[in-house]
Amino acid sequence: MAVALPVVTQQPQRAGAAAFSGFTRVAAGDGFTCAVKSDGTVWCWGKNSKGTLGDGTVTHRNRPVQVVGITDAIQVAAGSESACALRSGGTVKCWGSNSNGQLGNATTTDSLTPVDVTGLTSVTQISGNFNHMCALRSDATARCWGWNILYQLGDGTTTNRSTPVTPAGLGAVTQISAGVFGTCALLSDATVRCWGAGNNGGLGDGGTTYSTSTKTSPTGLSGVSKISDGVGWNNLCAVQSSGTVKCWGLNTYGAVGNGVVLTGSDILQLTPVTA
Repeated sequence: MAVALPVVTQQPQRAGAAAFSGFTRVAAGDGFTCAVKSDGTVWCWGKNSKGTLGDGTVTHRNRPVQVVGITDAIQVAAGSESACALRSGGTVKCWGSNSNGQLGNATTTDSLTPVDVTGLTSVTQISGNFNHMCALRSDATARCWGWNILYQLGDGTTTNRSTPVTPAGLGAVTQISAGVFGTCALLSDATVRCWGAGNNGGLGDGGTTYSTSTKTSPTGLSGVSKISDGVGWNNLCAVQSSGTVKCWGLNTYGAVGNGVVLTGSDILQLTPVTA
């Protein structure tokens, strides 16, 4: 009698599909996502109209594709249609849309593959959102570049910058967080400074004005150990050393998390509240 022995079968894999494992960092942009793998490569998927995925094409992808020419990444940041990777040597490469200089390479030309951010070294952390990027350097200073119409680069102007500039008037920075309309920094004294658009309470200082060259402090906020990475649509949260979370800004749908849904003219939470 012939006996059929069991055999091991494997789930078929699509040709060219990257194994969806081994990722250490991830960042989501507008319709796309990028992630860093443990081997230092960067993989992206989703919308690719402006070369946002960094694979040298403008083809949308529903599976991860490898970003060209980066094998030593330790962090990735995503904007609207661009992304940047922090490399282990402290330099930064960016790719995708460059309409506002957000690639930081002294041009406004889109790039389908990564380009070096001009003159930027000794970087320890990056943050991006919409059309501007920021970096923290090992000397506790920050650099920002890209869209600046709302003073979000912190250099006291509304001029877009295609190379990094230093936000004025900051002390020693330990974390930088770039948002859609503004930017915030966590300082070494565990306080926070914010600048840019404050019309929706995004600065947390009790007002609704813009901060130009002066950096403002969210009211009554101290003992901060972490701020949310990538300021939202004029709202931000901070983790205090006590473990509590405080949020402020635009409170549509109860975004500040304090159990109160503000409406009408009261929709803005102008100072930090406990979530």
